[in-house]
Amino acid sequence: MALSDDLARIEAAARAHAAAGEVVAAILVTERPDGERTYLCAFGDGAERGWLALDDDGEPVRSSSRIREAVSVAALAEVAEDASADGAFDEPRIATLAYLDEIAADEPSVAAAIRDAVAAVDELTREVESRYKLPLTDDG
Repeated sequence: MALSDDLARIEAAARAHAAAGEVVAAILVTERPDGERTYLCAFGDGAERGWLALDDDGEPVRSSSRIREAVSVAALAEVAEDASADGAFDEPRIATLAYLDEIAADEPSVAAAIRDAVAAVDELTREVESRYKLPLTDDG
């Protein structure tokens, strides 16, 4: 199945969790080394942003450590793409640690941008956790 098909399927699952007036504003896809995907969905209503992560089956993720991992990898991939000589990438992609390594391998500026983004990633992680649509489990 193509990534675009996965995104359409996950968007439909995410819409079931949208509050009145909310839309699914973005979906960021991450994949762990074991192949397990997390779809980090941003919801917007014009005033505030809410968050929910779904697994590959479209089920909500409640593990705080898995959420933190997905946010970190997705945010760092965005930073790496923006800092890359190729500029921002337009095609949907799956953010992985290997993807980050690939982008940063030949460009010292990308590695520096990733190091400099730690505070921003921490801030985004706090936002996601504080505006998460469901209770999270504290699993370490």
